[in-house]
Amino acid sequence: MKKILSLILALSMVLCLCLPAFAVPIPEKPYDNSCFFNYKDYTLHYRVYDGDPADKKQVLLVHGFCLSTASLEGVAEEYMSAGYDVITVDAPNFGYSTRETNDMELLDREEIIYALMCSLGGRWIVGGHSMGGGIAINIATDYSDIVSGLVLCAPQTNTEAKGIAAKISASKLMQTVMSAVLALALRMPAVVRLLVEISFSSKEYAKSYDLSRITDPMSVDGTGAGISIMSSHTRSTDFEKLSSLKIPCVIFTASEDRVAMADNLQTIIDSAPEGKVVYNFDEGGHMMMEYNPKEVAKLSLPIIAKCK
Repeated sequence: MKKILSLILALSMVLCLCLPAFAVPIPEKPYDNSCFFNYKDYTLHYRVYDGDPADKKQVLLVHGFCLSTASLEGVAEEYMSAGYDVITVDAPNFGYSTRETNDMELLDREEIIYALMCSLGGRWIVGGHSMGGGIAINIATDYSDIVSGLVLCAPQTNTEAKGIAAKISASKLMQTVMSAVLALALRMPAVVRLLVEISFSSKEYAKSYDLSRITDPMSVDGTGAGISIMSSHTRSTDFEKLSSLKIPCVIFTASEDRVAMADNLQTIIDSAPEGKVVYNFDEGGHMMMEYNPKEVAKLSLPIIAKCK
């Protein structure tokens, strides 16, 4: 086993050395509506969409794995047009937020995003796509005092990393492997486009998709290592707490979803608050909220309008 691990490490190091440097720093102003929030060792990048000043309702949205606020632009703009104040946030290790290192005090993503919500004040409708849906659920169950509703697109929850699995994920070896794999993938646009096609379940949509929406944020220095470290301290979900929530909840699924784990998705649906509403898309696959944000907003707005 030690020989195999040593070989993997050696190959990863060679790969990293052979590939030209691709990592870039986090820009000072990624978008016109970009803001940054500092909390302990972390800096969160988030974007602000100001709705109707007369409407006090606020929505916070979290993206999926390997994505960023770019994937939430369409939905955010639809909610803003309907009068809601919307915040989209990059989870740690993605987009333009902090990349974790072993030298940091590692915190739950939920705690950091909750701190942002508290700094902005008020109550929140919390939503998320895929991994972000799992984060949104945990925020709702942990901090129910400020959460008034849930919007979940193909949500997926994490299992808690423990023991040797957590140690391996945080190891220098795994960080090197992840960094090398990411560096290679970012130099193969055809591979990235194939992943987009799988995620959207649409070859035609993938052909015209701007890959920089994914590759630019993923090129930020430390992304591969950060994802590896993140995997060592992910949070599990308390499904009993989820079931006990008394808030409006809407869940979106897709018939052609090739990414979401069906068993996990069904567990979320079964455990969602009483009165939840579930919609299924025939198109858009796992990325239905980016593929058809107008329909996601149209179907969810009557439900979140009930949030108090």
